[in-house]
Formats: sequence, structure tokens, C-alpha cells
Amino acid sequence: MESTMPSSDGDRPGEDSPHRGVASAPADLLEAAATRICGLEASSAARLVLAQVLTATLRAFTRTGSVRDPLPDTAPDSAEEALAVLAGIDQLRSSLAAMDAAWQVAAEERIRQDDARRDVRPDEHGRGANGEIALARRVSPASASFSLASARRLVQHMPGAVDGLWQGRVTAQQAATVAGALSTASPETCRRIDELLRDSPHLLTGKGHRRLRQDIDEMVQQLEPETSRERAERAARGRHVSMTPSADGMARVTAVLRAIDAVGLMKQLNADARSLRAGGAKTSAPALEADLLVEAVVHGGRSRHGSRPRPTPAIDVGLVITDTALLGPEDDTESARLEGYGVLPAHIVRDTLLGRPPGHLRHDEDEGEHPDEEVTAAFRRLYRNPDTRELVAMESRARAFPTGLARMIRWRDSTCRTPWCNARIQQSDHVLPHHRGGPTSYANGQGLCVRCNLLKEHGLWILAPLTTEPTTDFTTEQARDDVPTHGDGTGPGSAPSAWSWTSPHGARGISWTPPVLAPPASAPPSDPSPPGLSRPDPSPRSPSPQTPSPSTPPPPESPPPETPPGELAA
Repeated sequence: MESTMPSSDGDRPGEDSPHRGVASAPADLLEAAATRICGLEASSAARLVLAQVLTATLRAFTRTGSVRDPLPDTAPDSAEEALAVLAGIDQLRSSLAAMDAAWQVAAEERIRQDDARRDVRPDEHGRGANGEIALARRVSPASASFSLASARRLVQHMPGAVDGLWQGRVTAQQAATVAGALSTASPETCRRIDELLRDSPHLLTGKGHRRLRQDIDEMVQQLEPETSRERAERAARGRHVSMTPSADGMARVTAVLRAIDAVGLMKQLNADARSLRAGGAKTSAPALEADLLVEAVVHGGRSRHGSRPRPTPAIDVGLVITDTALLGPEDDTESARLEGYGVLPAHIVRDTLLGRPPGHLRHDEDEGEHPDEEVTAAFRRLYRNPDTRELVAMESRARAFPTGLARMIRWRDSTCRTPWCNARIQQSDHVLPHHRGGPTSYANGQGLCVRCNLLKEHGLWILAPLTTEPTTDFTTEQARDDVPTHGDGTGPGSAPSAWSWTSPHGARGISWTPPVLAPPASAPPSDPSPPGLSRPDPSPRSPSPQTPSPSTPPPPESPPPETPPGELAA
């Protein structure tokens, strides 16, 4: 079998080929590699590690979930083969990330034990572990510190996420996002969210790190309402501006602001840049936004573009919030969604509208009137029914229906609906193209970035609505080609629960229709330590059967089914 492979140095199968870009693979190459591994003289623990890697590799390339056909079922030198290889590598990366997390925790614990045996002072046990782990992983100490903290959180409090990583259902980036979002959460909250994600794996499907981070933040808000105001206050008092030198005489200015202020700032810059472009400016809109920011701060708002003074347009900031959260008794479990930002605690919106945003100075701190007490942005409110969580009304001055519909779609989708994309929505798209009879409707609409909207028209991309409710095994959801007139059955005009995407060469993904606001977290389990959620013992003497810890044998590999998991009927 001939296969095209990138060239590199080192001992690897096929490197004796006279052509550096093409590796000639003899028929028994796989068997020869397996024989070399089986004949390796090493301890049983070292052989166990290699067995775990081989098990993960076999699963990744024979039960690949993100392509239609796994590698053994593809034709040589085909595009499907290349996509299957990439998908298998990504799935293998997830399994290796699970092993990496387990071994980081094990390395720290073993270094602690060595320190104890060497009579090091108890408060010094394990102090050098981070530096040694950084050196072994070839990363900076700061990066190793963050990675070790995330690994500790996953292994000790989130066994479901580690198991999902090992099985390839959770990507390495998703696991890092979840662990990072829970950096200030309590162990009990970590266990609760781990259970929610384990029981509802569709919550992770097709989500890029931005949307996933918003979902986790909202879960934390519901599970830890008593600390929400303290977190918001601490974060707001940390607002600042910094500068980082860049190449070729440029620099990056970063401002950490309150979300509502930041969204209003960006909308104002964007509106002014569009106005200059409409007036004939040839500079790109992003460059104009940067110039306008400098003009406002350095030059006192005096424009260098030679245009007439322009009236300042009202800033229109979209907020999705329930009437009970906005007007009812204070409930710190409620969240709101801010257009262009995402989810934030509803009490921040209420306090800002009342002139006392988080981090503001009280009158007993400053006798003068503080500028934080002025609210200069006009808010457009989109109300959500607290029972059905459907959009029920929109307060708008716009008369044209397409404008209002585009706003509803943009507020619902938050980020580009292409699976895994994190980009800001810039265009409204017909899921079923208009020239094929697709209606201009809420159910058939989706928000996309420019890149994804253009890509969707390149080749035969298949988008089909899922016809079933989310299940534990999201990869078995079935799809159909017609657009439902009543969405998923919740009412006229409602959107399908999800859209499956299939590329021209068989790559697949699922884009779930996000709720405008996430439903309340389920009630806590009666047993504080339900099966599968107890803290795994890092000791090699007590392995967990679900976690690929250093002492865990690889799970038995069943023969791949005729239809691999993850197959979608399009």
C-alpha cells in the first residue's frame, strides 16, 4: 500500500524510502512494528503504558467519530483517507491528553513521596515538582503550573471528563476549556458539572472554546450563586489596560473592562468606522476602528480623516434576560446574555442599570459623583419565557421584519453556528439555500461568520436537521434532509434541536441550537459521592477502571462494529 506522508528525521516505518516525501510501506509493516513493541525489554509498568497507547491508537483509527468512514474503510490516495487520518490523529490526541493528565498528577505525587523519604520539611514536599514536570514536558514553568492545576482538577474531581478524553468523545481543547473555566469553582461544583456533561454529552458537541466557556460559566453561576457577587466585584476591580510590543513597529493594547462597557465601546467604534467607510474612506474597517480609538484618547476625538463632525449614534446593546431576572426579586442564580459577549450574571445587568456596576466606588469612598453611575448605552431587550425558554417578544424600533429576524437569530446563536467555530456572527444564512426553496424563517436561519458562509457554498455541504432529542450517545442521532415546518415540535417557527454538517468528503459535525439562556442545573444528587464521581486514588495500588491512570490497564478493545460509532444517516 502506498501512502503519502510528510518527511521527518528519526526511526519510523517507511523512512528507508528513497523518496523523502513518499514512504513505501511493505505489507507486513504493521506486524513488524507490533513485533518490535512486543519484544521490548521493559518493566511490566512500562509495557502497560505502551499497551494503553496502542489501544488508544487502534480505537482512534477504527472507531473514528468525526468522519463518515474510518481509515480502514477508505480508498488509498483519496480525500476520504486523508480526512480519516486527520480525524484519527485528533481522537488519539484526546486519549493521550487523558494519559498526560493522569501522569502529571502521578509525577507530582511521586515527587512528594520522594521528598518525604528524604526527610524534607513537610511544607517543602513537592515544591520542585512543577519545575521538573515543565522540563520533562518541554514547556515553561508558568505553562506547566497551569497545566498541572487543570490536570489535578480533572483527575481528582472530574473522572467523567477524563473518561471522555480517553474514549475520544471529548477533545483536548474542550477539556482544557472546562478545567480552566472551573479554576475558581469548588470541588463539589466540579463534580456536579462533570456529572451533567457525562449525562448530556451533546452539551459538548460541535462547540468551540468560546461557546463552551460561556456554558460552563453559566453552570457555575447557577450552582454557586452565593459567591457570584464576590467574583464579579473582584473581577471588576481588576480592570486595567496593558501594552505588549509587536513586530514591525506595532503594539497590542489590551483593556480588561466590564463586559457591558466593552461591548458598548466596540459597537461605537464599529459604527463610526462604518460611517467613515460609507463616506469614502479607503482604509479597512478594523484599521479605522484602531485609529478612532487613538483619536478618542490621544487627540481628544479630533478626526484625522478629514470628515465633517458626525452626530454620535445611539449605542444599541442587545440583552437577553427574563422578566423575573430584570424586574423580580433578586435571584443570583439567574443569567443574562449580552450581544457580542455571551453569558454574564443577571445581577450585573440590574446593578449597571441602577448605576452601581461591580467595582464602582461607593459614596462613602468618594464624596464626588463617580462616572460609573452614568449609564450611557441604550439597551435593546429581548425577553425569554422563564418556563419554555423561547423568545417571546422583542422591544425594537425597527419596522423591517428582516432586521428583527436577523437580530433574533444573532442573539440566539451567539457565535458562528459552524461546528467548532468561535468567530463572531457577521452574516445571516439560509440553512437550506433560498434557491432550493429554503424559507426566510427563524427555523431555517443561522448566524455564520463570513469565512464559514462562503465555505458552505463551496462544494456539496449537507446540512440536515436532527429528528431526535439529545441522547447519551450523541453520535447516533439521525438526521433528515427536509426542513421541518414546526422545528422540533415545540411550536410553529421554532428551530430544530440541532443541524448535522457533512462535508463533501465525509467529515462530520453537529451544531446544536443553543438555548437563549441555559436551563437551570439539575438538583444535586442525594448521595454526595455517587458512583463514578468519587475522587480517584492517585496511588498505583488503587487504579480506577475508567481513568487511564499510570496503573490502569487498557480497557478491552472490542472489534469495531460494521457501522462505526458516530455514523450519521444524512
